Amino acid sequence: MERSLLKLVNQANMAARLNTKYVKPMYFPNFYGTKKVSTLTWQTLVGDQGAPVMADVISFDASAPQKSREVIRKLSGDIPKTAVARGMNERDYNEYLRLQYECNNDADKLALLNLAFKDQDFVYNAVRGRMEWFCLQLLSRGGFALNAQNNAGIVTVEFVGCGMPKENCRVSTVDWSNAATANGLQDIADTLEAADMNGRTIKYVVMHASDFLLLCKQKSTADTLKGWLNMSGRLTVTKDTINQYLATQAFPVQIVTVNPAVRFENSAHVRKTVSPWERKRVAFLEDMRVGDIQYGPIAAENAPSVREKALMIRRDFVLISRWSELSPFKEWTQAEANAMPVINDPEGLYILKTDGTAWA
Repeated sequence: MERSLLKLVNQANMAARLNTKYVKPMYFPNFYGTKKVSTLTWQTLVGDQGAPVMADVISFDASAPQKSREVIRKLSGDIPKTAVARGMNERDYNEYLRLQYECNNDADKLALLNLAFKDQDFVYNAVRGRMEWFCLQLLSRGGFALNAQNNAGIVTVEFVGCGMPKENCRVSTVDWSNAATANGLQDIADTLEAADMNGRTIKYVVMHASDFLLLCKQKSTADTLKGWLNMSGRLTVTKDTINQYLATQAFPVQIVTVNPAVRFENSAHVRKTVSPWERKRVAFLEDMRVGDIQYGPIAAENAPSVREKALMIRRDFVLISRWSELSPFKEWTQAEANAMPVINDPEGLYILKTDGTAWA
C-alpha cells in the first residue's frame, strides 16, 4: 500500500478539486446544516414548541401560579457509515502517463486533470448523493427504509421515522392528478390551518416539480386565481402567480419546488435513477433549515499508520482517501462519512399526501 502514484494528486489539488464544477449541486444544503458530534450517536430534543402558555392575571398580594414544565423527549440513534470506493486500473494509469507525456496545450492538461480526479469526483458525489436521499426522504416521508431497491448494504426491517407525530400526516380530499375535481390550494390551506391551531407558523410549502404541475393543471387553481385577479378568459398558471396569491392569504406561505435525482447501483452493478423526494408528498416547514447532518469521527482519519500510506482530505462530513497498490496495480479512491441527517423539531413538520389515500 502506497500513496498515490499520480503526480497531480496531492492534498492541495484534492482540496481544490472539491471547489469545482465537478461537484454536483444538490438540494439538501438548502434544508440542512452540518453539525460535528464527538460520538457515533445522533440525537435531538423534542419538546413543547407550539403556542406559548399564557401567564395568569392575579391580584397584587397573590403568589404567581406555577405552571407545569414541558416534557422534553430525546430522540437518538446510531450514526451509520456511508462509504464507496473506486479503483483506477492499469489501462487508465497508462492513459494518464501518455497524457502527461504529451501534454502540450490546455485541452491535454484538462484531460489529464479530469482523468486524475475522476474517481474522486465520483466517490465524493456518491456520498453526497446518499445524504441527498436520506435528507429528502425525511422531508417527504417523515423517515426512510433501507431495502434491496435502494441500498446494496444494510437493510432495515422497519420504517425509521424522524419523530413526526401521526396527526401531522395529512391527506388531500381528492387525488391531485384529477384535474377536474381536486382542489390543491384548499388542501394546502387546510393543512396550514391545522398547523396554526397547534401554534405552528408555516412559511414554506415544498413539493416535487411534477406535483406542482398537477397543482397548476387543476381547474380549481385557475378558478381561484381568476377570482383573485378579477379576470376572465384564459390564465397561464405559474409559480409566481400562485405564490403571489398565497402571500395575500390568512396564512401566507411560499411554494418551493425540488426535482432531485440520484442513481442506485445494485450488487449486480445495474443502475437505476430514483428520486429522493417521494412523489405526491408535500412538506410544510416553519423554516427552510429544518435540521443538521450530524457527523462523527472516522477511525482511519486519526490513525497515524493509515495517514502514512494514504492521502486524506475532508470536506464537511465526507472524508476522501487515496492510495495505491503495486501488485496487482490499482489506484484506489474512497469516500466515507459517519453521518445522519436529523430534523431538529419533527413536531413542526407536516406532510400532505396528495393521492387522496390514507397513510400506511
